[in-house]
Amino acid sequence: MQLLLWCVLYYSLGYISLFLDDPVSQVSFVWFPAGLAVSAFLLTSRRNWPWLFLGLFLVRTLLDVTLRHSLETSLVHSAISLTNDFAIAWCVRHFTRPHDTLYSLVVWLVATVLTSAVAAALGGGWVVLRHGVDFVSTLWIWWSANVVGTILLTTIVMGLFWRQESEISHKWLIGGTLWLLLCLSAIYVFHQPIGGPRGEAFLFSLACIPVIVMIVIPVVSGNQMGAMAFMSFCIIVIYYSWQRNGPLFIPGLRPGEPLLLAQCYLSGTALLLNFVYLLKHNQRSSPVSSYYLEPQSGRLTWDQSSSNMLNQHLATINNADQLFSFMSPDDQQKMRERWAIVQSGSALNESFRFLLALSPTNTLCLQETKLIALQQSDGVVLIGYWVGEFQGQGSGLIIKGT
Repeated sequence: MQLLLWCVLYYSLGYISLFLDDPVSQVSFVWFPAGLAVSAFLLTSRRNWPWLFLGLFLVRTLLDVTLRHSLETSLVHSAISLTNDFAIAWCVRHFTRPHDTLYSLVVWLVATVLTSAVAAALGGGWVVLRHGVDFVSTLWIWWSANVVGTILLTTIVMGLFWRQESEISHKWLIGGTLWLLLCLSAIYVFHQPIGGPRGEAFLFSLACIPVIVMIVIPVVSGNQMGAMAFMSFCIIVIYYSWQRNGPLFIPGLRPGEPLLLAQCYLSGTALLLNFVYLLKHNQRSSPVSSYYLEPQSGRLTWDQSSSNMLNQHLATINNADQLFSFMSPDDQQKMRERWAIVQSGSALNESFRFLLALSPTNTLCLQETKLIALQQSDGVVLIGYWVGEFQGQGSGLIIKGT
């Protein structure tokens, strides 16, 4: 069902994107499915990536064949486009650092810019070869379409899936009021015709108002409300810009350039929104706990200097056998191996992610970030550090970066 949902959304967004195209090269000015595909890979486990890739590849090919290109061109475009989306998600997963959301954000942006440039060169080269259009123009349109689509849709989708600590009704009420203000202000600003009596400078200054309101919404009402508001904002800006209205249609610009300005406007807002997500995320410090293990007896003692919720969950676990009863066999084996390695005097540099199923309705997602051995008079003892992140009522803990 999840794969089917991604495919349906991909086809729908692709259908919309193909109407926002350059009439000469027939390359879309903005390719929304790129961001959806990147988000789908990031939100899907690695073992299901081949099926997701195959499903989106078939949908992309069907979309191109049905509405635009020959089968040969459609297959080439699908391979280039989906490989590009997969590469971005792989870079984020592979190069991300535990507990460093800013670094993950930078990796995502750099990967998006660089891999999209490679994809644009390959796709533009094929279009030039088959249709004889201008290579530089096609390269620029393809690259900007993929970058903007990735930034916009990944911001929206990941914002919707970024759960909050709790849902408070008055926050949603305030967010709904701000969302209405955002829509009204954006419609007013971008509904203005070209060369209106107020002048371009006045409209440019008004265009800052929706951005300010947009940034306030996730601060007040959370990331999910912010993502829904940003989706509405994008729809309004792109619709009116495509109708040749609003402050971005400056007299003298060539065809396609006003829509490019709209893309820059929305991309800048999306990046501001991502940094708001980041700041809000970092303000909530991840619960950390540490344990003291006596390997000979298996006795576990937890650090009680902090009263966070993680310590409250772990306080009842008093020995290693009890701890292992809450872990899967694979996680048990890996934990035993880590303890044995440290006891032998070797160092552990990598972290270890695992689950603790305390009850059928309460599973903790944890990460052991550090494990050391101390030599005591009665033998070696182990000290380990665990970290996790709460993501909503009843949803337990989830590791940063997953």
